[in-house]
Amino acid sequence: MAKTIVITGATSGIGYAAALAFAKLGSNVAISGRRAQRGAEAAAEIERLGGKAWFKTTDVQDAGQVRAFVEGAADKFGPIDTVITNAGIEPPHVLPLAELSVEDIDAVLGTNLRGTLLTARYAIPHLRRPGGSIITVSSLWGRQGGALLPVYSATKGASESLARALAVELGDEGIRVNCVAPGFIKTEMSDRFTTGRDMQPYWDANVPLRRIGQPEDVADAMVWLASEHSAYVTGQTITVDGGQNIKMSVAGF
Repeated sequence: MAKTIVITGATSGIGYAAALAFAKLGSNVAISGRRAQRGAEAAAEIERLGGKAWFKTTDVQDAGQVRAFVEGAADKFGPIDTVITNAGIEPPHVLPLAELSVEDIDAVLGTNLRGTLLTARYAIPHLRRPGGSIITVSSLWGRQGGALLPVYSATKGASESLARALAVELGDEGIRVNCVAPGFIKTEMSDRFTTGRDMQPYWDANVPLRRIGQPEDVADAMVWLASEHSAYVTGQTITVDGGQNIKMSVAGF
C-alpha cells in the first residue's frame, strides 16, 4: 500500500527534493506552497516520477488554510503516514535583533513557528496509528550561536523542542516525531548568501566533507525517518551538514 506523505513548503528547495524522493517510492504526496504555478509544476513532476500528487496553495500562517490543506490531503489519500513541516522563511533583512522591525519578526515567527505548530496540530488527528510520524525542520542556526539571524535561529531551535515534546506526547499512540537540522544547503534561500562569492575556502575550513549540501542530502534523511528502518527512533534531531557541527574551528588546523 502506498504511503501518504504531506509536505509544506514543497515548491522549491528541500521540500521539493523530499517530494520527489517520496514520489520515486510510489507514495501519495500532498504538497503546499504559496506559488500556484510552482505547485502545479511540482505536482506534475511527482506524477512523472511515479507518485500520486495533490497540491493546494497554502499560507501556513493561516490556520484555516493549513486545516484545509491537511484535511484535503486526508480526504484524498486517507490516513497520513508522515507530515513534514518544512515551510520556512528567513528575515528579509539580516540584522541584529535591536534593528529588526516588528513586522520582520512577526513574519518569521508566523511562518516558521506558528506554521509548524499549526501543521502538526491539524495533522495529528489524521496520522496513522501506529506508524505515523512527524518530521520538523531545524537548522544549524537553531543548534549553534550566530549573529544577525536571531529570530530565525529561535524558530529553528523551537522546531527541535517541539519534536522532543511531541515524541513524548504521542509515543503511546505509536507516532514518532523527529527533526532534521540541515547545514548550508544549496537552495534559493542559501543563494542569497553564496551567489557571487568563492565559498570553497569556507567549505574547506569548516565542513569536513568540503562542499555545500544539496537538497537531496536532506531529503534522503527525511525518507529514512519516515521509513520502518527508523521505527525505534523518536524525539531525535538528525543533523545533515557535512560534519560542520562537529568541526572545531582553530586557526592553522
